[in-house]
Amino acid sequence: MSYRPAPAGRLSRLWWSLVGRIWLTNLILVLMIAALGVVVISHLPVTERSESMLLLLLGAVMLAVFSYALSRTMVARLQAGYSTRVAELDRERSKTAAIIESIEDGLIVLDRTGAIVHINEVARAILALEPDGVLGTTLEELGGHNSHVLRLTAAFERESGGDGAPTEFKVFIRGRDHTYLTRRLPWTGPHPAHDDGDATAQSGDAGAEPLGTIVLLQDVTFIRDQERARTNLIGTLSHELKTPLTSLTIASELLDESMTADLNPRQREILASLREDVGRLQTIANDLLDASRSSAARISVERRPIMLDAVLEEVCRPLARQAEDKGIRFELTVADRPIPIWGDPIKLPWVVTNLVGNALRYTPERGRIAVELSRRDGTARIVVSDTGPGIARELIGRIFEPYAQFPDNPARAGSAGLGLYIAKEIVEAHEGRIFVESEPGHGSSFIVDIPLREEALG
Repeated sequence: MSYRPAPAGRLSRLWWSLVGRIWLTNLILVLMIAALGVVVISHLPVTERSESMLLLLLGAVMLAVFSYALSRTMVARLQAGYSTRVAELDRERSKTAAIIESIEDGLIVLDRTGAIVHINEVARAILALEPDGVLGTTLEELGGHNSHVLRLTAAFERESGGDGAPTEFKVFIRGRDHTYLTRRLPWTGPHPAHDDGDATAQSGDAGAEPLGTIVLLQDVTFIRDQERARTNLIGTLSHELKTPLTSLTIASELLDESMTADLNPRQREILASLREDVGRLQTIANDLLDASRSSAARISVERRPIMLDAVLEEVCRPLARQAEDKGIRFELTVADRPIPIWGDPIKLPWVVTNLVGNALRYTPERGRIAVELSRRDGTARIVVSDTGPGIARELIGRIFEPYAQFPDNPARAGSAGLGLYIAKEIVEAHEGRIFVESEPGHGSSFIVDIPLREEALG
């Protein structure tokens, strides 16, 4: 258990100081009485001094014995109270430590300088920290060599720069991404200089002095998964419905225009019902799209060790045939060495399929599409290039936005504008990035960087 109670040295020093003062007070009292007796005896006749001196000595001894007995009684009572107080403090600290360690959320206690004075086991697991070498250091120091702590401090910066509301950050632990909500609470209580040894200060006491900050890390992964699943389901259903509904609309209109004269009343009634039903379905699909737009859901991935080179070769095989059917030259270049990553074996291939599918849509006959996989600065880089018309510079910044519509682009007509947005979400869920390089008339190159995971080779 990483809980380290505050030292009881302050109470111990107080105890020995009090005991010393008692003994010193008794000694001074005996010496003062003895000195007073000597002064009185010096004024007596010489013949009476010997007897008076003997009486003074006897009285001083009796006073010393009485003071010693009284001091021992006082010290014994103080010692009993001291032991009881220390035992109570130890029990309270142990109870507090047990309660903190049993909390399901991560908890970090920082002092006024930002140094960690306590971190429970859950927080250590979230931030991938070892039990030793953590106490006494700051989160900023740990973030220099720990990406999980760096994400936490970045969340603090967003919280400070915003409206102060709790912020979220994502880390990859236990084989998948987890989302945590950060909460910072004030830790207040009596100042240590005015405290009698109890370091378990309460927070929120009126007039209490700030001692530091309590950081809570609440796991909201399940909640976010449910929200993403609901939003993704709505968006996917509506997106997939729009294309067949458009075809049904066109077909019903063609039937209405070309065959109305040849239809009997019953058939015309069925055709009218068909148009109405298709219209209602289109309305529902549009409403679903509007509902999904209102919540900016992020896509979750289930990462596992995969060889990106093998996955890419498998994905590109049917795409190469499609390119051949359209008269487009398709080239795939893969690095000689295996490229292991932690990736979703379903969603990551979809990203490549979407990028190559867009290239097939825009590249003219006798054009060229190239897919290249290589290593670059600790990342696996996928580059999908084409010889299409390219992308206008003013559109590049919006190309990955959800539901982006470009009226001047006929190839995107009827599209909901979700493909590249979903691809971006999937890549970022892999802790990677995706961007585009393009000039009008010179084609486009979409680049995807995914962190390498050499341990996937094992």
